[in-house]
Amino acid sequence: MIIHESLIELHMKSRSKTEIIETLAYKAKELGCIGEAEDFLKDVFTLEESFPTAFGYGIAVPYGRNRYVLTPFIAFARTEEAFCWDHRTDHEVRLIFLVGMPEEERGELESQVITHLSGGLTNQSYRKRFLSSATAIEIVEIFKEMGL
Repeated sequence: MIIHESLIELHMKSRSKTEIIETLAYKAKELGCIGEAEDFLKDVFTLEESFPTAFGYGIAVPYGRNRYVLTPFIAFARTEEAFCWDHRTDHEVRLIFLVGMPEEERGELESQVITHLSGGLTNQSYRKRFLSSATAIEIVEIFKEMGL
């Protein structure tokens, strides 16, 4: 289970990168994907400080691979308005995909997740559907179509 309905937030009102990442991480903790959310978040925010995770198309993909991730996951949030994700770039985002991988997962699964996610997110049709889907079930179906 890489994606689950309970890891999806379709009506995120926040325009704070920190708040959005924390919200998604705590959803992953509640589902049992993360053992220690605070320690997982430290690593995610360290990576965020190293380089921006917004890459255009209205998308940001914060990422964490550490020992606090018990099972691989992708958590998704859609904000009500686009906002500047990082002051170092001019990319505005509305679609946020928090990816969590166990520290030892450096093989085929991680490669597949990154390949399928990046391939799907550069597809305009998928992006439009992520923006317009009304339910978490519809979002899960998009992920399945993307091979996740």
